[in-house]
Amino acid sequence: MSKNCKNTSHKTILKATGVFGIMQLMKMLISIVGSKFVAIFLGPIGIGIVGLLNNTLLVIASITSFGFNTTSVREIAIADESDDGSELNKTIFIIQKVAFGVGVFGVIVAVVFCTLLSQWTFGTTNYYHWFVFLSLHFLMTSCTASRVAILQGKRMLKQIAISNIVSSIGITIATVCIYYVYKFDGIIPVILSASAINLGVNLYYTRSFRAVDVSFTLSQIIQRSIPVLKLGLLLSINVVFGHLCTFLIKLYLNNNGATSEILGFYEVSTVILISYVGMVFSAMSIDFYPRLTAIHQQNTSVKELVNNQIEVALLLITPAIALFYLAAPIVIQLLYTKEFLPVILILKAALFSIVIKAIIWPLGFVILANGNKRQYFKQELVGDFLNVSLTILFYNFFGLVGIGFASVLNFSLYGFYVYYIVRKKYQFGFRKDTLNIVISSIFVGLMCCSTVCFVDKCYSESILLLVLVFSVVYSYWQLDKRIGVIESIKKVCDKFLNR
Repeated sequence: MSKNCKNTSHKTILKATGVFGIMQLMKMLISIVGSKFVAIFLGPIGIGIVGLLNNTLLVIASITSFGFNTTSVREIAIADESDDGSELNKTIFIIQKVAFGVGVFGVIVAVVFCTLLSQWTFGTTNYYHWFVFLSLHFLMTSCTASRVAILQGKRMLKQIAISNIVSSIGITIATVCIYYVYKFDGIIPVILSASAINLGVNLYYTRSFRAVDVSFTLSQIIQRSIPVLKLGLLLSINVVFGHLCTFLIKLYLNNNGATSEILGFYEVSTVILISYVGMVFSAMSIDFYPRLTAIHQQNTSVKELVNNQIEVALLLITPAIALFYLAAPIVIQLLYTKEFLPVILILKAALFSIVIKAIIWPLGFVILANGNKRQYFKQELVGDFLNVSLTILFYNFFGLVGIGFASVLNFSLYGFYVYYIVRKKYQFGFRKDTLNIVISSIFVGLMCCSTVCFVDKCYSESILLLVLVFSVVYSYWQLDKRIGVIESIKKVCDKFLNR
């Protein structure tokens, strides 16, 4: 691939990351308000219970949705790439029918097994009515997923960004108001209102996509749905195992921790790592997966795109990790309260694991984009097994600090396994310049992790500040070589001013 093509690829990745990064940042700032109020109204124990309930809902959704969220994006991306408007129209029609079907299935499962779900989640059947009410959540989220798949599969960046921000504002306002009035009794109304707001917003932004002039018999709908559900079945089993493993970890922490607050600390650490620190991954995945799917049969192009994606991911996430190591106590108190400061013990090593995740994260998409469902099933089982076994083992011996180190070992072992697979099956390899960035990022992560673990606080902040400066300068230098940072910023500003 020529230098100009590589630069164009980097610019495309950064443009998408910038759009969705700003979206994720705005969502984060909005959610800070909601998180602060929820922490005040519910406390660590209440947040732990909400996390346990949400995890149960995720398990049910995973079982009943057949991996629909992922496979629908893939199908629409492939149909859109074919430049056949008729085929795209038919695909959207089928996706909407499948969405409604899996949503209804979710409703039935939640209602039929409500007593069992209450016993499983809370150890009592007293909350069976919660799951009866929450059955509507599955229908709304399934229909929402079909609408999100249209936007993501067609790579409608602007609409995705705006709809996410609008949803976040609406959900935050509803959450704060409901918890302010009802406190703990507002948990179910908050979940249902969030689902309804998400559905309403995405229906509005996809209102122009209507499957017109499409006529299928029931047997034809079933026949065209089979490939979507077949790929999604193993994906859904993977997701179910993942949520079950997380659920097992939470149950273990809740039953074996010194207090129920341990569960709240684990929940908060997960939110910070996934929603806040990991927002770069969320921003990239929205655009990266459809692009990779469109070229999945071209190994050379896939190799270049994945290397470029790893470079951008590391150059953006590594300085953010270094900054979070320095500012973690302040950020936790800003997002929550002083009661949650023990979360820092988990983050000491868990933040470094995010650097490792940035390296292996794009590789997993290669297998998924190729539709190699069996291999993807195997690798996710390996990751789930490592996650639950290492987390419980390390927590048992080292407490909260052990959870963070378990995360590092988990991502490292999983990463070596996935790299072996994509190298063997798809001839993937790191470019020399990508490998240099990988080594530099690991060095920064190790320096930060070692500093907070082994250096006194009076010296650690100075060291972390130096590492942060180095990371920022290095990332700027590498990005400038690829896209010309100043020129790119100038073009964006000129475009904005002209508008």
